[in-house]
Amino acid sequence: MNKKYAFILASLILFLVLINFLSLTTFSIREQKREKVVISRIIDGDTLDLLDGRTIRLLNINSPEKGAFGHNLSTEFLKDFENKTVEIEITGTDKYQRDLARIYAPEYLNLKLVEQGFASKFLVDESELGEFSKAEESAIKNSLGIWKKSSYFGCLDSEIDKIGEEVLIINNCPELDIAGWILKDESRKTYTFNNVKFEKIILHSGKGINNLTDIFWQSGTNIWNNDRDSLYLFDSNGGIVEYESYGY
Repeated sequence: MNKKYAFILASLILFLVLINFLSLTTFSIREQKREKVVISRIIDGDTLDLLDGRTIRLLNINSPEKGAFGHNLSTEFLKDFENKTVEIEITGTDKYQRDLARIYAPEYLNLKLVEQGFASKFLVDESELGEFSKAEESAIKNSLGIWKKSSYFGCLDSEIDKIGEEVLIINNCPELDIAGWILKDESRKTYTFNNVKFEKIILHSGKGINNLTDIFWQSGTNIWNNDRDSLYLFDSNGGIVEYESYGY
């Protein structure tokens, strides 16, 4: 074999072995960090108390706020694990001093909630971007849980300018009434539309006066993260109309 090609082949084999080793090492480290605990109470769809007094915030996910469509789905799912032993892997704390954690029973519950459409992805750990993004995309595609498709699904297209802090929205359906429709980011920031008719319109994050081509969120802070974020647009009945994600 030509020495040049032999070297390339050897390098490729070494690379694959290294990737496999790092993957196994990461899995092993996770296994070692797990601890067995008992869930004493489910607070809401992404927060729970342990029997030892600690409060856990589930990593990588966000459940709908109380009153929002499907807000109870994640809570009801987690209630099946009250007073049961599970394994957790704590990764840090949030601003409320709750422990951020992955939960296994033995399935990876954080991911399961997103796969079933009971919660959305949120502040996903770098090592899990792909799997949580694919899980959410699949849930939306299949209209699962909180992702019940609106009869207007496909009527709107959107394009986020994360640097300019604006969203271009294109209307593909005539005589569309979007009064009461809600647009949100991955966190809990929401914008509610008034009755505005348009073919194309730009939603600016900042302050301004609405006109025929531009509307303003009136936010004092930026909405769209520069690394990754998602846009979700729901009709007045809670059905999803448009979805866009970047950085995953």
